[in-house]
Order: sequence, then C-alpha cells, then structure tokens
Amino acid sequence: MNQGASSEDQTTREDFPSNTFQPYKPSLIDDFNRWVEGLPVNLWVFHLGLGLALIITHVAFLWMDDGLLSVAIFPIIIFNSLAISYLLVLIYLTDEHAVNSLQTLQPVLNLTQAEFEANQYRLSNMPFLPPLLAGLLIMSTTILLPSVTISPERYGVLEELPVFSIVFHVLDKSSAFLFGVFIYHTIRQLRLVNSINKGIVHINLFNLAPLQSFSRLTGITAIGLLVFIYPWMLINPELWRDPILFANIALYSIIAIVVFIWPLWGVHKIIDQEKRRELLQIDLRMEAVLSHFNQYIDNGDYPQSEKIHGTITSLDIQQKRINNIPTWPWRSETGRLVLTAVALPLMLMILQYFILQAFD
Repeated sequence: MNQGASSEDQTTREDFPSNTFQPYKPSLIDDFNRWVEGLPVNLWVFHLGLGLALIITHVAFLWMDDGLLSVAIFPIIIFNSLAISYLLVLIYLTDEHAVNSLQTLQPVLNLTQAEFEANQYRLSNMPFLPPLLAGLLIMSTTILLPSVTISPERYGVLEELPVFSIVFHVLDKSSAFLFGVFIYHTIRQLRLVNSINKGIVHINLFNLAPLQSFSRLTGITAIGLLVFIYPWMLINPELWRDPILFANIALYSIIAIVVFIWPLWGVHKIIDQEKRRELLQIDLRMEAVLSHFNQYIDNGDYPQSEKIHGTITSLDIQQKRINNIPTWPWRSETGRLVLTAVALPLMLMILQYFILQAFD
C-alpha cells in the first residue's frame, strides 16, 4: 500500500469494501488511482514525475520541430502537463476524504452495515461509462470553443510547429477530458453526500464535529476546482477581453460556492431545527419558572423567590449558550478559507483586467 497517500489512521482505497459490495464496475480512473496507490512509490512523487515526464515529452517534440525558441507556449505546456496529474490526484483525494468523512459521520446515521458499505463504495468509485461520456463531452467542447471565442495568443505558434502541435493537442485535450471526468465526479459525489446527510438521526448541539465532517470534502472540492480554473486565466490574460470567458470565470466562482454549501444545506436545516427545538424547551421551562417566581413575589415569599432566581439565571445561560451555536456545519476557519479562495484570486483577476484595458 502506498504509505505517502495518507496517514496511517485514515482509510485508503485498499480498505474500501470493493469485494463485499460491488454493484457496478468502477471507472478506469478509479482503477488507475488504485493501481498507483499499490505502487512501491509515494503517490505525490509518482504524479510529480508524471507531470515532469509530460513536460519533457512536450519539450522533446518542440526540439524536433526546432521550436525551442517559442517560449510563449511554455506556460501552457507546463499547465497542461501538471493539470493531468493534478486532476487525477484531486479525484483520489476527494474520494479519500469522502470515505473518511462518512466514517466520522457513521455514529449519527441510521444505516445498517450493508448500507454503510454501499455508500462507502459509491462515494469512492464512479460507474464505468458516465465519466467517459462526461470527459468526451468537455473534450468536444474545448475543440469547438475556439470557433466562438478568442483563442490564447500563445496558440499561434502551433501553426509553425506541425509535429509538436499534434502532441500538444493530444495532451491539451487529455487535460480537458480529465476535467470533464472531475466535473461528473464532483456532481455525483456531492449528490451522494447530500443524500447521506438526510439520514442523520442523532444531533448533539454541543458536539457538532461529526456533522462538520463532510465540510472538509466540499471545501477541498470547491478550492480544487478554482485551483484548476484560475491559473489558466492568469497565464492567458488576453482572454479577459472576451465577454464569454469573462462570464465563464465568474460562473465558476459561483459554482465553487455552491459546491461548498449545497451538499451541507440539509445538515444546516437539521441543526437549525434542533437548535429551535432546544430553545423552545428552554422558553417553556422559563415560562413555568417565571410563573412560580412571580407567584412568590406576589405572595411576599421573598426567600423562595431568591431560591428560584438561580434557576432563572441557569436557564438564561443555557439560552445564550445555545443561541451562540452556529447552524452551518463547518468550522469558521474552513468557511474563511473557501471564501478567500473564491474572492481573492477573482479580485486580482478583475484588477488585472482593468489594468490591461487601461494600457490598450
């Protein structure tokens, strides 16, 4: 087992119940990631090596075409090469986090062991055909996109490099294919998370850690999406002149926020309902206690009213404590991290856009 992929106390793909519950054949991407994990080399080292190998392949064919002086194409070469490894790792990591989060949530779920294993398998394995179709759809879109939008200026050098351009387009479309797989993987996995969260039956407002378990998964997925999109825009600032692509980046920012919040919306409602129920119980107790308190005051029984005053203070403390419990199922630092990942690069890109407009 690849020891570099995760710490010893975490679940890895070798722990998944692939033999006890396998309702469908896993995707090629899942099989590939499981094969990589079984290699006698660190997962990160393998994917870094893969990215570097793809860069070297680009450069080798660029040299064959006498195009090494075409430095303008190098940022895209580096992006496409690393993007392939990045998307494979991102799918692997989100699968791991999904399974670990499910295990953390298990004590508050109304699931049999068989149902738990079924959800564990589904969270960590895509069916065989749909990701292939999603990848082909996005790949086809990127092939057709230049006919309706601006192409990066760096692509212009490809017309002078016939051999290199073939290799370049193969790897370029491969990263687009994997991005399509990632989009499908994200939609499917987060729908499963949303469905699983509906099975929560035990709520402890003073221990929300289990209910926050999936927020790390949705946060990583949202940030991972932006980490793929933003660098592409940064290395091709001329694309900001195209209103379609300008709207596209804004759309992805909104999607990232939805990816983070939507699967957790049901948990938010469950916590909010439990919080309202607890506050209602306190209000009812307070009403009863105040009724006795006022009765003692009216009867002039001040010693008894003093005794009951401590109960009123205790209920007031409980009410304030529960009122301060957040209903959103994530830690504050997780929410700030996702918000920063969305807002900061977007603000920098908008600033870059206006700077480019000013110097045009």
